[in-house]
Amino acid sequence: MRNANPFHDLLVRVAADHPDVVALRTRTGTVSFEKLLRLVEESVELLGAGGIGQQVPIAVRLSGSIDGVITLLAVLCSPHPVLPIDSASPADRTARLIETAGAVAYPGDAVLPSATTPRAVPDTAVLMFTSGSTGNPKAVRQGVAQWLQQIRELGPELGIGPGRRVALAMPASFGGGLDIALTAISSGASLHLSDPRTDGVGELVASLREWHPNSLHLTPVLLRALLAEPGAADALAGVEVVATCGEAIGAADVARLREHNGRITFVNRSGSSETGNLAFNTFGPDRPLPGGMIPAGRIAAGKTIVVVDDEGRPVPDGTIGALVVRSVYLAQGYLANGIVDFPALPGGVREHHLGDRGHVVGDQLHLAGRSDDAVKIRGYRVDVSEIVAALEAIPEIAEAAVIARSGADGAELAAYVAITAGTRPPSIAEIRTALASTLPTWLQPTHVVLLHALPRTERGKVDRTRLPEPAGRPPYVAPRTATECLLAPIWEDLLHVGDVGCDDDFLSLGGDSLTVVELIACIKATFATTLTPSDLVAASTLRTVADVVDSHSVPSPGGDVVPLTHVAAADDSRPLVFAFAGAGESALAFGPLAQCLSEFRIIGLQAHALENRGIPDWTIGAAARRCVRHILDIRPHGPYRFVGHSLGGVIAIEASRILAAQGYHVEHIVCLDTIFEGPLRTRARIHLPAAGNPSGVNPSGANPSGANPSGANPSAVNPTPGTGQGHAENSVDLWRQRLALLSAGWWRRPAKEQWSLFHELGRRSALLHRLRPWYGPVTAILAEDNPDNPQCWYAFAPYCVGVHFVSGDHTGMLRPPHVTHTAKLVADALSGPAERA
Repeated sequence: MRNANPFHDLLVRVAADHPDVVALRTRTGTVSFEKLLRLVEESVELLGAGGIGQQVPIAVRLSGSIDGVITLLAVLCSPHPVLPIDSASPADRTARLIETAGAVAYPGDAVLPSATTPRAVPDTAVLMFTSGSTGNPKAVRQGVAQWLQQIRELGPELGIGPGRRVALAMPASFGGGLDIALTAISSGASLHLSDPRTDGVGELVASLREWHPNSLHLTPVLLRALLAEPGAADALAGVEVVATCGEAIGAADVARLREHNGRITFVNRSGSSETGNLAFNTFGPDRPLPGGMIPAGRIAAGKTIVVVDDEGRPVPDGTIGALVVRSVYLAQGYLANGIVDFPALPGGVREHHLGDRGHVVGDQLHLAGRSDDAVKIRGYRVDVSEIVAALEAIPEIAEAAVIARSGADGAELAAYVAITAGTRPPSIAEIRTALASTLPTWLQPTHVVLLHALPRTERGKVDRTRLPEPAGRPPYVAPRTATECLLAPIWEDLLHVGDVGCDDDFLSLGGDSLTVVELIACIKATFATTLTPSDLVAASTLRTVADVVDSHSVPSPGGDVVPLTHVAAADDSRPLVFAFAGAGESALAFGPLAQCLSEFRIIGLQAHALENRGIPDWTIGAAARRCVRHILDIRPHGPYRFVGHSLGGVIAIEASRILAAQGYHVEHIVCLDTIFEGPLRTRARIHLPAAGNPSGVNPSGANPSGANPSGANPSAVNPTPGTGQGHAENSVDLWRQRLALLSAGWWRRPAKEQWSLFHELGRRSALLHRLRPWYGPVTAILAEDNPDNPQCWYAFAPYCVGVHFVSGDHTGMLRPPHVTHTAKLVADALSGPAERA
């Protein structure tokens, strides 16, 4: 080494102090500090012989391997800036970053391209591109002083020092990973590298068990995945410090971490490529957690944060405004079409407008979202972090993001939520109801969008640019008639939305089967008119519901038949599909599915007396015969296409036997998560393979979401005393259950209690049923937690067309976001010869 270099000086010093200590470890090998220094110096010599111009950036591809870190250190110890490139980055993005930086590939790398016009970038140690989570990535020029300060500060803050084992579970190509890697190496700690993106979270668990690290460094989203992994408690048993960075984290996540290891100290790191460390918030094992999101915390040493208003004027302490950071330890500036320096102040201080909003109290920083998302709703400036915290407090929601979008009437808030694995997705109405109990009206989102997972950048941050556009509401048409004017505020209260117009659709606004029942109760109290859910499905806009109320629409036959598709004209030629609801389940549960299957006309069939008074059908055979009478009244001639959910699949098959015996043709039956394990297996006349799911969706065959293996719908409600659900604790409870069952259909109960009671009736009818083979075409679409062996379907239905799995649990597969996939499989199964008949 000919030239003095601070990174090389650090490496020489630590190799002299700890020559035989393991510097780097992966699952495949180790290297000591002494050997690391030798390999780095050899690489620097080779780099110097490569003829690359002075201060030209060198792109280094990092994949979590020891070789990648050695190459990175070699460039840092050379006169060249280093451009870290994530090996998982798409080729076109990689080429774009290298071209923007004017970098050349590290000599001998056959994968990375070089810029067409390499250029010198002075006074730069690292060229770090921002994540691009809110726009195009920007190249940040990070100097030596910024990095030396990072290293000096992170060691004491995170307990990184000689003799410590540091587990890094995020790529060293990211700013939040590179600073941990350099801090560990320069301080004599052993750096243990793992990349769960390629190796899987299970491999991270195995590595932590083997390595016994003192500290673990990762992103919040990876921490959530780790905590959900089997064996996480053992993996975290010896860990003393867990630190996250990259995005905000909720206190609930830290609470779950403490459940796995109550002795852990948690550190929330805040920073950016432009500023380096910005703030730390350390929670020892005994420090109480706040509600909602973890605040940014104590401002980093050597940094001053000024809060300004929209005009750039400082605001008093505690007032939310735009954040401006001042320090001698900031990045130099950006690299775009040319060199762009951050504004310089006296004493070598630079200034950077962070792009975030927040407030400062003493030395404590509280972030309040991106300035891009700053919006006033009804005159109030919104803090989106408060909305995110309220959303993530809902148990079924794993994570959420909230952004401001431009709507027809100005700024609107759009909330995007990802559902916790193994739970029933809440309806949008349930989410709005939960938010209404904790947030003022101006903080409640205009749009709520359910997603399988939030889109992320390659660095694991939520990619706001890929959040989908919410489905728009129709142009507002003010209620005109007296009935419409009375209905609109009822809808607004039930659905927690504002400005309901004549063309707004109840289901599209987030209404579900339970809120339909609540709407009916409100209509009865307001208009002295009794309607059934059947009346409201085909007429679901405010205008048409008002027409139904005004005309005192006659209920559908016994409440058993529920039209789920609006018939536009008498000659509507779309194929007709009958949908059989599960036990204790309203046919309205098919509403989201029917909306996705617009190429079909869907008519729902549900249990007799579920809505109106009557004697329930006590056997599956009786239910099937009643359904056949309705089917023949509606469509006297076949062929027929059926969809059945849960126990409804068995009823659909028994109805098909009756129709076939009378000479009618049933073209196809789609069974949605009908479950054999449980009561249906009890008296089966066929051999069903043992329970267990070899599909790979849930190899354990476990039932984490609580799907009822009886073949009857669990109805997604809690058992209600007196409904017969569960076991009686004494003779009094037993007789209460019997009386409740005997009175089912005659005494009206609250909706949840009524559905729970009919679920128990369905379970008992399944126990009495003798399952026989069905020799017609069937397609089975099963939830991911279905406990059956899929081969059961080929034993039960020798002409089974296929068995498919979808995300979501027993009821969740019929609700957003999973229903889209379910609907596609249903459409594929039903779009056969019958459609052309």
